[in-house]
Amino acid sequence: MNKTVKYMILLLLIFTFITMPLTVPLFKSSTEYSMFNTDWDGTSKFARLAYQEGRTVVPILGPFDTVNVSELNGVLLIIGPNMTFTGEEINQIKLFLERGNTLLIADDFGTGNEILRGLNLPAGISRYPLRDFFYEGDDRLIVSVRIEDPLLARNVTKVVTNDPSAIIVARSGETYASKVAMVNFHRRMFPLLTEMRYGKGRVVILSDPDILINQLYGENEPFLRNLIEYLGGDTFYFDEAHHPDFNLYTAGTVTVTRLLPRDQAIKLMLIVAALILLRETGVFGILGGFVWRHVSRFLRRNESVEELALTLARERGWDEREVMEMLERMGG
Repeated sequence: MNKTVKYMILLLLIFTFITMPLTVPLFKSSTEYSMFNTDWDGTSKFARLAYQEGRTVVPILGPFDTVNVSELNGVLLIIGPNMTFTGEEINQIKLFLERGNTLLIADDFGTGNEILRGLNLPAGISRYPLRDFFYEGDDRLIVSVRIEDPLLARNVTKVVTNDPSAIIVARSGETYASKVAMVNFHRRMFPLLTEMRYGKGRVVILSDPDILINQLYGENEPFLRNLIEYLGGDTFYFDEAHHPDFNLYTAGTVTVTRLLPRDQAIKLMLIVAALILLRETGVFGILGGFVWRHVSRFLRRNESVEELALTLARERGWDEREVMEMLERMGG
Protein backbone atom coordinates (compact mmCIF):
# COMPACT_ATOMS: atom_id res chain seq x y z
CA MET A 1 0.00 0.00 0.00
CA ASN A 2 1.57 3.31 -1.08
CA LYS A 3 1.69 6.41 1.10
CA THR A 4 -1.05 8.20 -0.87
CA VAL A 5 -3.56 5.44 -0.14
CA LYS A 6 -2.52 5.35 3.52
CA TYR A 7 -3.06 9.10 3.86
CA MET A 8 -6.45 8.94 2.13
CA ILE A 9 -7.52 6.22 4.61
CA LEU A 10 -6.24 8.36 7.46
CA LEU A 11 -8.26 11.36 6.24
CA LEU A 12 -11.35 9.17 5.85
CA LEU A 13 -10.99 7.93 9.43
CA ILE A 14 -10.58 11.49 10.72
CA PHE A 15 -13.67 12.61 8.83
CA THR A 16 -15.69 9.63 10.12
CA PHE A 17 -14.58 10.21 13.70
CA ILE A 18 -15.49 13.89 13.83
CA THR A 19 -18.89 13.47 12.16
CA MET A 20 -20.10 10.09 13.43
CA PRO A 21 -23.11 9.82 15.78
CA LEU A 22 -22.35 9.26 19.45
CA THR A 23 -24.01 6.31 21.24
CA VAL A 24 -24.17 6.71 25.02
CA PRO A 25 -25.20 3.82 27.34
CA LEU A 26 -27.53 4.93 30.13
CA PHE A 27 -27.79 2.86 33.31
CA LYS A 28 -31.24 2.90 34.90
CA SER A 29 -33.04 1.31 37.81
CA SER A 30 -36.58 1.20 39.17
CA THR A 31 -35.41 0.80 42.78
CA GLU A 32 -36.76 3.30 45.31
CA TYR A 33 -34.17 5.95 46.33
CA SER A 34 -31.64 4.72 43.76
CA MET A 35 -29.44 7.30 42.04
CA PHE A 36 -30.11 5.37 38.80
CA ASN A 37 -33.89 5.70 39.18
CA THR A 38 -35.23 8.56 37.02
CA ASP A 39 -38.85 7.97 38.11
CA TRP A 40 -40.62 9.96 40.85
CA ASP A 41 -39.21 7.87 43.73
CA GLY A 42 -35.57 7.88 42.60
CA THR A 43 -32.75 10.26 43.52
CA SER A 44 -31.26 10.72 40.06
CA LYS A 45 -31.90 14.49 40.06
CA PHE A 46 -30.12 14.90 43.37
CA ALA A 47 -27.16 12.85 42.10
CA ARG A 48 -27.07 14.94 38.93
CA LEU A 49 -27.16 18.14 40.99
CA ALA A 50 -24.20 16.89 43.03
CA TYR A 51 -22.32 16.26 39.78
CA GLN A 52 -23.22 19.71 38.47
CA GLU A 53 -21.95 21.19 41.74
CA GLY A 54 -18.53 19.71 41.05
CA ARG A 55 -18.73 16.40 42.95
CA THR A 56 -17.61 13.06 41.60
CA VAL A 57 -20.59 10.69 41.94
CA VAL A 58 -19.83 7.01 42.60
CA PRO A 59 -22.31 4.18 43.36
CA ILE A 60 -21.51 1.56 46.00
CA LEU A 61 -22.93 -1.70 44.65
CA GLY A 62 -21.53 -4.24 47.10
CA PRO A 63 -21.17 -4.83 50.85
CA PHE A 64 -19.05 -2.17 52.53
CA ASP A 65 -16.39 -4.64 53.65
CA THR A 66 -16.10 -5.98 50.10
CA VAL A 67 -15.54 -2.57 48.51
CA ASN A 68 -13.36 -1.34 51.42
CA VAL A 69 -15.41 1.75 52.28
CA SER A 70 -12.93 2.50 55.09
CA GLU A 71 -10.30 3.43 52.50
CA LEU A 72 -12.50 5.91 50.61
CA ASN A 73 -12.41 9.68 50.97
CA GLY A 74 -15.45 11.92 50.67
CA VAL A 75 -19.12 11.64 51.63
CA LEU A 76 -20.97 8.33 52.04
CA LEU A 77 -24.71 8.76 51.39
CA ILE A 78 -27.02 6.06 52.77
CA ILE A 79 -30.51 6.97 51.51
CA GLY A 80 -33.57 4.94 52.48
CA PRO A 81 -31.71 1.76 53.52
CA ASN A 82 -33.83 -1.30 54.13
CA MET A 83 -31.32 -4.12 54.53
CA THR A 84 -29.36 -5.16 57.60
CA PHE A 85 -25.86 -3.77 58.09
CA THR A 86 -23.39 -6.41 59.22
CA GLY A 87 -20.93 -5.83 62.04
CA GLU A 88 -18.09 -5.67 59.54
CA GLU A 89 -19.93 -3.03 57.51
CA ILE A 90 -20.46 -0.94 60.66
CA ASN A 91 -16.75 -1.25 61.38
CA GLN A 92 -15.98 -0.05 57.86
CA ILE A 93 -18.16 3.03 58.49
CA LYS A 94 -16.37 3.68 61.80
CA LEU A 95 -12.96 3.64 60.11
CA PHE A 96 -14.32 5.81 57.29
CA LEU A 97 -15.48 8.44 59.81
CA GLU A 98 -12.40 8.26 62.01
CA ARG A 99 -10.30 9.32 59.03
CA GLY A 100 -12.26 12.59 58.78
CA ASN A 101 -14.96 11.76 56.24
CA THR A 102 -18.71 12.50 56.30
CA LEU A 103 -21.68 10.13 56.50
CA LEU A 104 -25.23 11.13 55.53
CA ILE A 105 -28.01 8.86 56.81
CA ALA A 106 -31.33 9.83 55.20
CA ASP A 107 -33.94 7.46 56.60
CA ASP A 108 -37.32 7.28 58.29
CA PHE A 109 -38.54 3.72 58.86
CA GLY A 110 -35.67 1.70 57.43
CA THR A 111 -32.48 0.30 58.93
CA GLY A 112 -30.59 3.56 59.52
CA ASN A 113 -30.88 3.15 63.30
CA GLU A 114 -28.64 0.08 63.07
CA ILE A 115 -25.78 2.35 62.05
CA LEU A 116 -26.50 4.90 64.79
CA ARG A 117 -26.54 2.15 67.44
CA GLY A 118 -23.38 0.62 66.00
CA LEU A 119 -21.65 3.99 66.24
CA ASN A 120 -23.00 4.44 69.78
CA LEU A 121 -24.34 7.90 68.96
CA PRO A 122 -26.90 9.58 71.27
CA ALA A 123 -29.48 9.87 68.50
CA GLY A 124 -32.15 7.79 66.84
CA ILE A 125 -34.79 8.04 64.14
CA SER A 126 -38.31 7.61 65.53
CA ARG A 127 -40.26 4.59 64.34
CA TYR A 128 -43.41 6.72 64.46
CA PRO A 129 -44.35 9.27 61.75
CA LEU A 130 -44.22 13.00 62.35
CA ARG A 131 -47.42 15.03 62.01
CA ASP A 132 -47.69 18.81 61.94
CA PHE A 133 -50.17 21.60 61.21
CA PHE A 134 -47.81 22.99 58.57
CA TYR A 135 -48.23 20.87 55.45
CA GLU A 136 -49.02 21.15 51.72
CA GLY A 137 -52.26 19.52 50.60
CA ASP A 138 -51.72 16.36 52.62
CA ASP A 139 -50.73 16.09 56.29
CA ARG A 140 -47.93 13.73 55.25
CA LEU A 141 -46.27 16.52 53.22
CA ILE A 142 -44.81 18.34 56.20
CA VAL A 143 -43.14 21.69 55.60
CA SER A 144 -40.08 22.47 57.69
CA VAL A 145 -40.48 25.91 59.26
CA ARG A 146 -37.15 26.49 60.98
CA ILE A 147 -33.59 26.07 59.72
CA GLU A 148 -30.87 26.97 62.21
CA ASP A 149 -27.75 26.58 60.08
CA PRO A 150 -27.22 29.72 57.92
CA LEU A 151 -25.69 27.71 55.06
CA LEU A 152 -28.64 25.30 54.88
CA ALA A 153 -31.09 28.21 55.17
CA ARG A 154 -29.61 30.26 52.32
CA ASN A 155 -32.33 31.13 49.73
CA VAL A 156 -34.61 28.46 51.27
CA THR A 157 -38.20 29.33 52.15
CA LYS A 158 -39.32 25.77 52.94
CA VAL A 159 -38.36 22.11 52.91
CA VAL A 160 -41.13 19.72 51.86
CA THR A 161 -41.12 16.18 53.25
CA ASN A 162 -43.23 13.11 52.52
CA ASP A 163 -44.47 11.15 55.55
CA PRO A 164 -41.33 11.90 57.56
CA SER A 165 -40.14 10.62 60.87
CA ALA A 166 -38.25 12.73 63.42
CA ILE A 167 -34.86 12.58 65.10
CA ILE A 168 -34.80 11.77 68.80
CA VAL A 169 -31.58 13.42 69.83
CA ALA A 170 -29.83 14.50 73.03
CA ARG A 171 -28.79 17.82 71.49
CA SER A 172 -30.19 20.48 69.19
CA GLY A 173 -30.59 20.04 65.48
CA GLU A 174 -30.18 22.18 62.34
CA THR A 175 -33.63 21.85 60.70
CA TYR A 176 -36.95 21.55 62.54
CA ALA A 177 -40.63 20.99 62.13
CA SER A 178 -42.87 23.45 63.98
CA LYS A 179 -43.41 23.70 67.74
CA VAL A 180 -46.78 21.98 67.37
CA ALA A 181 -45.40 18.93 65.56
CA MET A 182 -46.24 15.60 67.13
CA VAL A 183 -44.70 12.12 67.20
CA ASN A 184 -46.67 9.32 68.91
CA PHE A 185 -48.77 11.92 70.78
CA HIS A 186 -45.66 13.75 72.06
CA ARG A 187 -45.70 17.39 71.00
CA ARG A 188 -42.56 19.51 70.68
CA MET A 189 -40.18 20.93 68.08
CA PHE A 190 -38.61 17.80 66.59
CA PRO A 191 -35.44 18.10 64.47
CA LEU A 192 -35.55 16.76 60.92
CA LEU A 193 -31.79 17.15 60.41
CA THR A 194 -28.93 17.09 62.86
CA GLU A 195 -25.17 16.57 62.84
CA MET A 196 -22.84 14.74 65.21
CA ARG A 197 -19.09 14.34 65.38
CA TYR A 198 -17.46 10.93 65.21
CA GLY A 199 -13.69 10.74 65.43
CA LYS A 200 -12.35 13.25 62.94
CA GLY A 201 -15.50 12.90 60.83
CA ARG A 202 -19.16 13.74 61.19
CA VAL A 203 -22.54 12.07 60.83
CA VAL A 204 -25.43 14.02 59.29
CA ILE A 205 -28.87 12.53 60.01
CA LEU A 206 -31.92 13.40 57.90
CA SER A 207 -35.23 11.90 59.07
CA ASP A 208 -36.89 11.72 55.65
CA PRO A 209 -35.17 10.32 52.54
CA ASP A 210 -38.08 11.61 50.42
CA ILE A 211 -36.63 15.13 50.68
CA LEU A 212 -34.08 13.88 48.13
CA ILE A 213 -36.44 12.19 45.65
CA ASN A 214 -37.23 13.41 42.14
CA GLN A 215 -40.91 14.12 42.92
CA LEU A 216 -39.99 16.81 45.47
CA TYR A 217 -36.91 18.08 43.65
CA GLY A 218 -38.66 21.20 42.33
CA GLU A 219 -39.77 22.14 45.85
CA ASN A 220 -36.50 21.31 47.58
CA GLU A 221 -33.83 22.18 45.00
CA PRO A 222 -32.51 25.26 46.89
CA PHE A 223 -32.18 23.21 50.08
CA LEU A 224 -30.55 20.30 48.22
CA ARG A 225 -28.02 22.64 46.65
CA ASN A 226 -27.15 23.96 50.11
CA LEU A 227 -27.03 20.43 51.52
CA ILE A 228 -24.42 19.41 48.95
CA GLU A 229 -22.22 22.33 49.99
CA TYR A 230 -22.90 21.60 53.67
CA LEU A 231 -21.78 17.99 53.28
CA GLY A 232 -18.55 19.07 51.56
CA GLY A 233 -16.18 16.51 50.10
CA ASP A 234 -15.05 16.00 46.52
CA THR A 235 -16.68 12.59 46.00
CA PHE A 236 -20.22 11.43 46.82
CA TYR A 237 -20.56 7.66 47.33
CA PHE A 238 -24.21 6.57 46.93
CA ASP A 239 -25.04 3.34 48.79
CA GLU A 240 -27.03 1.13 46.41
CA ALA A 241 -26.19 -2.13 48.19
CA HIS A 242 -28.76 -1.73 51.00
CA HIS A 243 -31.84 -1.47 48.80
CA PRO A 244 -33.41 -4.95 48.96
CA ASP A 245 -34.91 -4.87 45.47
CA PHE A 246 -32.03 -3.12 43.74
CA ASN A 247 -31.95 -3.81 40.02
CA LEU A 248 -29.89 -2.31 37.27
CA TYR A 249 -30.53 -2.45 33.57
CA THR A 250 -29.11 -0.66 30.55
CA ALA A 251 -31.08 1.39 28.07
CA GLY A 252 -29.12 2.33 24.98
CA THR A 253 -29.72 5.97 24.15
CA VAL A 254 -28.39 7.24 20.85
CA THR A 255 -27.53 10.93 20.74
CA VAL A 256 -26.63 12.10 17.26
CA THR A 257 -23.94 14.70 17.89
CA ARG A 258 -21.90 16.28 15.15
CA LEU A 259 -18.80 17.39 16.96
CA LEU A 260 -17.90 19.72 14.11
CA PRO A 261 -20.13 21.29 11.46
CA ARG A 262 -19.55 19.98 7.95
CA ASP A 263 -17.65 23.07 6.81
CA GLN A 264 -15.35 23.02 9.82
CA ALA A 265 -14.77 19.28 9.42
CA ILE A 266 -13.71 19.64 5.79
CA LYS A 267 -11.46 22.57 6.68
CA LEU A 268 -9.78 20.43 9.33
CA MET A 269 -9.27 17.64 6.79
CA LEU A 270 -7.65 20.03 4.34
CA ILE A 271 -5.32 21.32 7.01
CA VAL A 272 -4.31 17.80 7.99
CA ALA A 273 -3.76 16.91 4.33
CA ALA A 274 -1.60 19.99 3.83
CA LEU A 275 0.50 19.20 6.90
CA ILE A 276 1.00 15.60 5.73
CA LEU A 277 2.17 16.79 2.33
CA LEU A 278 4.54 19.32 3.88
CA ARG A 279 5.95 16.65 6.17
CA GLU A 280 6.51 14.21 3.30
CA THR A 281 8.13 16.76 1.01
CA GLY A 282 10.53 17.86 3.71
CA VAL A 283 9.62 21.53 3.48
CA PHE A 284 7.56 21.69 6.67
CA GLY A 285 9.80 24.35 8.13
CA ILE A 286 9.69 26.53 5.01
CA LEU A 287 5.94 26.37 4.43
CA GLY A 288 4.81 25.95 8.02
CA GLY A 289 4.34 29.68 8.42
CA PHE A 290 2.26 29.78 5.24
CA VAL A 291 -0.07 27.07 6.49
CA TRP A 292 -0.45 28.76 9.87
CA ARG A 293 -1.36 32.05 8.17
CA HIS A 294 -4.17 30.32 6.29
CA VAL A 295 -5.34 28.46 9.39
CA SER A 296 -5.41 31.70 11.36
CA ARG A 297 -7.25 33.45 8.57
CA PHE A 298 -10.12 30.99 8.33
CA LEU A 299 -10.37 30.91 12.14
CA ARG A 300 -10.64 34.71 12.23
CA ARG A 301 -12.88 35.01 9.17
CA ASN A 302 -15.75 32.78 8.19
CA GLU A 303 -14.02 31.76 4.97
CA SER A 304 -15.90 29.15 2.97
CA VAL A 305 -14.55 25.66 2.39
CA GLU A 306 -14.33 26.30 -1.31
CA GLU A 307 -12.28 29.49 -0.86
CA LEU A 308 -9.84 27.78 1.47
CA ALA A 309 -9.50 24.76 -0.84
CA LEU A 310 -8.85 26.89 -3.92
CA THR A 311 -6.26 28.99 -2.06
CA LEU A 312 -4.36 25.88 -1.01
CA ALA A 313 -4.68 24.41 -4.50
CA ARG A 314 -3.17 27.50 -6.11
CA GLU A 315 -0.29 27.70 -3.66
CA ARG A 316 0.53 24.00 -3.97
CA GLY A 317 -0.08 23.67 -7.70
CA TRP A 318 -2.97 21.25 -7.34
CA ASP A 319 -5.61 20.87 -10.03
CA GLU A 320 -8.36 23.27 -8.90
CA ARG A 321 -11.10 21.43 -10.80
CA GLU A 322 -10.20 18.10 -9.16
CA VAL A 323 -10.20 19.76 -5.72
CA MET A 324 -13.69 21.17 -6.33
CA GLU A 325 -14.98 17.80 -7.60
CA MET A 326 -13.62 16.13 -4.46
CA LEU A 327 -15.46 18.65 -2.28
CA GLU A 328 -18.71 18.03 -4.19
CA ARG A 329 -18.39 14.27 -3.70
CA MET A 330 -17.70 14.71 0.03
CA GLY A 331 -20.70 16.99 0.38
CA GLY A 332 -23.02 14.41 -1.13
